[in-house]
Amino acid sequence: MNDTVIVNDKTLPWLFVQRGFKIPSFNFEVKTEEVPGRSGSVYQGRELKQYEFELPMIIRNDYLSHSGIKSHDDILNELVKFFNYDKQVKLQFKSKQWYWNAYFEGPIELLSKTENNINIFNIKVVLTDPYKYSTKGSKNTAISDSVSVVNTGTADTPILVEARALKNSNYFMITKKDEDYFMIGDDDVDKKVKDYSPLILGDELRTLSGWNKQSSNNINDNYTGGTVGGTFSQSSSKESVYLNTDSINGVGWQGAMYKRSFSKQINNFSATFKIAVNQKRKGANRTAQYLYDTDGRLIASIGYTNPNANQAIGRIIICLYNQSGEPKKIYDYKNNPTIYGMDEFVVYMRLTRIGKEFTIKTWKYREIPYPLRKIAFDTHEVTFTDKGDFYNRPISAVSIYSAKNGTNNFMPVYLLGSYIRALLEKPPGENDMIIKSGDDILVDMTNNVVMVNDEPFTHEKTFGSDYFNVETGHTELVIQPPNTFDTTIKWQDRWY
Repeated sequence: MNDTVIVNDKTLPWLFVQRGFKIPSFNFEVKTEEVPGRSGSVYQGRELKQYEFELPMIIRNDYLSHSGIKSHDDILNELVKFFNYDKQVKLQFKSKQWYWNAYFEGPIELLSKTENNINIFNIKVVLTDPYKYSTKGSKNTAISDSVSVVNTGTADTPILVEARALKNSNYFMITKKDEDYFMIGDDDVDKKVKDYSPLILGDELRTLSGWNKQSSNNINDNYTGGTVGGTFSQSSSKESVYLNTDSINGVGWQGAMYKRSFSKQINNFSATFKIAVNQKRKGANRTAQYLYDTDGRLIASIGYTNPNANQAIGRIIICLYNQSGEPKKIYDYKNNPTIYGMDEFVVYMRLTRIGKEFTIKTWKYREIPYPLRKIAFDTHEVTFTDKGDFYNRPISAVSIYSAKNGTNNFMPVYLLGSYIRALLEKPPGENDMIIKSGDDILVDMTNNVVMVNDEPFTHEKTFGSDYFNVETGHTELVIQPPNTFDTTIKWQDRWY
């Protein structure tokens, strides 16, 4: 039976690999140098080079083929859709349990008359990543801070580390024997360790427990505000809340707001708001998190808005408010155009205040199943100085808000989390507990990425530590500090 190819988990039922195709492997190139007066040459090492080869394909186009007889243009259009990617994609032979990360080059040359013919053409494959990867991933969980990795492939392979903190820690480290290690934080035992950024509010917004529905106190600004009075509903996954559009009516921006107070007032703080945007349904939306001072006056808004009911052109807007309630926009960041075509993505928005300095950091990511990776993108950071001390009031409450505009189309936005931390002054020479109980750590050794709670954390990577691979066979990994993390290692066997 003829083999066929699977590209990004898709096939064409009338497309087959021509018999006799030889699968290229082990593309090592030895480097040598000739030395005058010496026989032979000097070995300088070897490199695994990229592959470029022609993959011969057969098109079956007769009455018995899938969908019957197809025209030249029908076949060509289907082939272009099948191979047209501007990034690496999975290329797998249906008969094999491995795949390449491949690019495709043209041209595609077909006979003018394709009907009732066996058509043969070549597609050029470029493998900048010259390894084969198992279609099935492997994983193992650490026991007593030690975890075994068994790579049955012929080549070393990167790993994915997922760890959840069971208690606060000033560092996380994973070691491979005495050879390699990766670490974030500082394990200097001579430094006093304390939590200088305690969590005041950490709500994943799976429910609205502790939040109070607001029926008044409309937000009167032209960026993220509107009328309140509606309600939120829990998502079908029970992982978030969203605006119940049946709970509101009228013209203009109409929405729902829920508010809660802190147990104490906070001077220096970090406030993070997490949402998921569904762009499959074009529509207008405003979604925001608001911070209030001890007198109940608005002091900051952290919001995402898509103002156009027929386009996906969202932006993040952050404002500060003086004691008179007058807004000052300090951040206005439009989504990167590459995002316009995405169906869905997660947005993080963070506002930090230390003294007169405000720092705004925003980033996005897509949740992609393993073995693909979760990588932050469209990261952006700016600072603002409150030179007149207009926005230095302590905060003591927070609210969440989402709104639609009249009868215009509504773009669903799901509220995923609200997180407030107090930032205490840290004396010189002391360490902060940079990892808190419940934090999720991800170390992606393939893409050289480390994240904590989906936030890029490369700035905390310890000097001298590095990302590493595990060799073929058995490798033992150790996690430190002991009894602090629940750790799982994921990997894919890899072949030359």
